[in-house]
Amino acid sequence: MIPSEKTRVLASVVEAKWLTDDIVSVVFNAPDVARRAQPGHFVAIRAGQTEAPLLRRPFSIAMSDGRGCLTLVFRVVGVGTTLLAAKQLGDTLDVIGPLGHPFEIHDDRPVVLVAGGLGIPPIAFLARVLKARGIPATLYYGVRTQTELAAMGDVADHVARLIVSTDDGSAGHHGFISEVVARDVSGNCRLYACGPRPLLDVLIRLARERSLPAQLSFEQQMGCGVGACMGCSITTAHGYQRVCTEGPVFPAEVFFD
Repeated sequence: MIPSEKTRVLASVVEAKWLTDDIVSVVFNAPDVARRAQPGHFVAIRAGQTEAPLLRRPFSIAMSDGRGCLTLVFRVVGVGTTLLAAKQLGDTLDVIGPLGHPFEIHDDRPVVLVAGGLGIPPIAFLARVLKARGIPATLYYGVRTQTELAAMGDVADHVARLIVSTDDGSAGHHGFISEVVARDVSGNCRLYACGPRPLLDVLIRLARERSLPAQLSFEQQMGCGVGACMGCSITTAHGYQRVCTEGPVFPAEVFFD
């Protein structure tokens, strides 16, 4: 797949709101980026103009509304995300995107979506596009506790079925979402996923054992975001590959031994 044409823009913040004590949604206007954004793409944002950190931060796109606005949903964990979470209506963001390889959409099998924690943004974006194309999907979503389900927004309106799990048992299955997926999913489906590496490792194993066509979006810290520094490289069966350029979406088979 040819990488998407990317654009650097100064985008205006339309909305910023806290979904939980540490999860934030930011909406900004960037028509040149939004018109090319696809599920699985990410943007690289310089959160501060003069403040540290100077390196851009990668954020998966949670929604493109078709009117030029993009939505990000992220957890506040450090200086960069703290600066971004503090943005207010009318503030400016320095944005490059869309970046990376997105999901490839197929409708030849039943579709299963899997998200863990803050892996939900690209999966929520994908769910919207699938519904718009008339492709029903089942979503499995796992979080630590019930309050974190707020990160998925209105994604339940865009899937045929939603199954949730919480680590503490406060909602849905008590345990990991990988346990439910392993129990439910047969070989007659197509799998799309994003989440922490332990979840993706389970799904890679299931894809291999059950001959599941699967695409996995990897969450990885990045330096440059454009393939120059090699800082986001991960090991595959074919050697090292960069999450920012060869990914963030990879077919599961590139990890098969």
